Amino acid sequence: MGRHLAELDDALTDGPFTTRAGAETGVTRSRMRAGDLITPIRGVRIPLRADGLEARLRAYALHRERDFAFSHTTAARLYDIPVPAELPPGLHVSVPDPGRPPSIRGFIGHKLRRWDVRVVGGLPVTTPEQTWIDLASLLSVSALVVAGDFLIGGRHPLTDKNALRAAITAASGRRGIARARSAFEKIRVGSESPGETRLRLALHEAGLPEPLLNVDICDDDGRFVARADLAYPASRIALEYEGDVHRVDRATWMKDIGRRERVEDLGWRMVRVTAADLREPHTLASRVRHLLRTR
Repeated sequence: MGRHLAELDDALTDGPFTTRAGAETGVTRSRMRAGDLITPIRGVRIPLRADGLEARLRAYALHRERDFAFSHTTAARLYDIPVPAELPPGLHVSVPDPGRPPSIRGFIGHKLRRWDVRVVGGLPVTTPEQTWIDLASLLSVSALVVAGDFLIGGRHPLTDKNALRAAITAASGRRGIARARSAFEKIRVGSESPGETRLRLALHEAGLPEPLLNVDICDDDGRFVARADLAYPASRIALEYEGDVHRVDRATWMKDIGRRERVEDLGWRMVRVTAADLREPHTLASRVRHLLRTR
C-alpha cells in the first residue's frame, strides 16, 4: 500500500503557498516534496489539483512581491485580449529598467523603460497600451489588428486610438514597432469579435471597399429591424459573422433565421460568413465582389 500523505491545512489547498507558510502550519520538508505538490518556483508550492495559469502567476507573485508586472501574451490572457493559440509557451514578466528580469524555467523576462502598471484580478499587469506594443514583437500585423480592435471596441473598451498612438510614439525603436504602426492604421472602432475583424481584413486585402461596422437596418417607417456586423448600405448588402454560438444554441439559430428573413424582405442581401469562409478568403471575396457589381 502507498504511503498516506498528511492532510494540508485548509489555507494551503486552494492555491500557491510559500514553503515558509507551509512550515508554519506544520508541513514537513518531506511532505513538501510529495507528488501532489508542484514546485513552479523555488520556495513555492502549488497543490496539483489547484494548478493552472492563475496559480502559476500567483506563485510568481509570492516569489517576487514587487517591481514586476505580467506582460506580453500573459497580460493579454489576463485582459482577455484575443491572441493566436499557437504562440510559443512561457509566462512573460517585465520589470522596470534597470531591474533584473527573472531567469526561471517557464518564465520569460523583459525590461521596460516606461513603467506603468495596472492591477487585474489582484495581479500586476502592464497597461493595455503597453501590452499591445509588446505583442507587436510576437504577432503578425493581422493578429495585432484583431487585438487592437478588441482593445478599443466592444461595450467595455480598455483604451482608445489616441492612447495607442501615444504608446507607438513612446516606443520608437522597439522591436516590432513597424508592425505596430502598420496595424494601427487598420484598427477600427466598432468591431465586436475577432471574427468580424478577420472578415473585414479579408475583404480589404482582396481589394474590396471597406464595409461599415455595426449598421442598423430599419424598415420604411424607420423602425429598427436588425443590426449588421458589416454592411455596404448603398448596395443593401449585410455581412454577418457566425461564431459557434450561432450554430450550437437553438434559440440563437432560430432568431438568426427570423432576422434574416425580415432583412431580406426589405430588399437587403444577407451574407452569412463562418470561420471556414475565412480559410478560403478568395472565394468569399469573389461572392461579395459579384454582389457589389450586380446590386
